[in-house]
Amino acid sequence: MIVKEKESARPTDPMGNAGFEAEKQMAFFLRRAFAESSDVLVFNDVTYERNGERAQIDHLVMHRFGFVIVESKSVTGTVEVNEHHEFVRTSGGRRAGMRSPIEQGRLQAQLLQNLLNDTKESLRPKKLFGKVQPYFGDERFTVFVAISDQGVIERNGANPPELMKAERVVKEIVEKTNRYQQSQGVNGLVNFLAAGKEKTKELEGHQVAAFTDHEMEAIKEFLTSQCRGGAAVKTAKPNVVSKQVATVNEVASAKNPTTAATFAVQCDDCKTTDVEILYGRYGYYLRCRACEATRTVPQKCEVCSGKAKLRKKANCFYRDCQTCGTPVLLHTNPANAESS
Repeated sequence: MIVKEKESARPTDPMGNAGFEAEKQMAFFLRRAFAESSDVLVFNDVTYERNGERAQIDHLVMHRFGFVIVESKSVTGTVEVNEHHEFVRTSGGRRAGMRSPIEQGRLQAQLLQNLLNDTKESLRPKKLFGKVQPYFGDERFTVFVAISDQGVIERNGANPPELMKAERVVKEIVEKTNRYQQSQGVNGLVNFLAAGKEKTKELEGHQVAAFTDHEMEAIKEFLTSQCRGGAAVKTAKPNVVSKQVATVNEVASAKNPTTAATFAVQCDDCKTTDVEILYGRYGYYLRCRACEATRTVPQKCEVCSGKAKLRKKANCFYRDCQTCGTPVLLHTNPANAESS
């Protein structure tokens, strides 16, 4: 599924235009391979921020077991990597060093990993009877550097597995997700016990649990909401219900549930405030009564960004922060709302 297309304007300078074409080509390969897949989500040209740092990611691919960062590089001549993993670009007979695109991708992956772990409690429910909190480990993040079709790769003393031609990236993603799949369940255990020494080491790196449907949807919503700048994110299932957040001072004064600040909730699609909170298969969710659009209820405190818990009392829904204790009257269902 293509969650976000590449929609930025084409640069007018030659170098910027060449980079634009390289990203466009990679986006085409990803669309052709995964546009019809519900288990692979593609975000093109997205930017995320954390603690004053920014990561501009050319292509972010989320699959059932993790994430792939694809850094597209336009190379019309030759890109060379030596035994020290130093990169040199040759174009028009001129050689010049370049920043390692592999390290660039790794830094992007690290920021994204930290961003996801900042709110892991709301993205991945606890396991083992609520005693173990899953998180986003290093094993779930992969970096690929995609060199455009016109470029030539020279591996002089080093052969980093992250570096490849653009058309090869899709195959690597498919093979990687297949290896993860082979490690799941009883068949995965049989494969692990029957594997040789080298094969066992490879399988160990893919012993991670698949994201559930609920986790996939929650992470998609989070990545969509955290995207900074650029064109609006397009999703196959529009994120159409949102809350208009009260000021921090209003929330901070809401220590008594009976006087807690109220958050106006409206539908982004039809702009009506005729919405309700209902309980479904994956917990509480918001539903627009006019156009029936739905989305999950955010579980994050506006005061301290800590984990919050939704509490229902009659037709009123409160969001109680488990860190600072601030209660917020999130929404009051209409009297004739469906049973929740």
